[in-house]
Amino acid sequence: MSLTYNGGLEKDLFVWTTPNFKSAKQCQEWVQNNNDQIYFKLMEEFPNDKVDKLFCVNEKKLELFFQSNQGTKVRL
Repeated sequence: MSLTYNGGLEKDLFVWTTPNFKSAKQCQEWVQNNNDQIYFKLMEEFPNDKVDKLFCVNEKKLELFFQSNQGTKVRL
């Protein structure tokens, strides 16, 4: 899933729905071990953008983010 979020500045976001993790530490380790794969996937999805930040976010917090930004464009 990817989306465009306008929180002052328009930013493209990409949300991985798999794999799932039990802890933020597990997610962070996966990101560190798969950094090249992540980077190339993001370049494929957003060829004219640069990678700014990577976050490991709890699913419930992400749902709250989506609810608070209901005008957000989402591309599945």
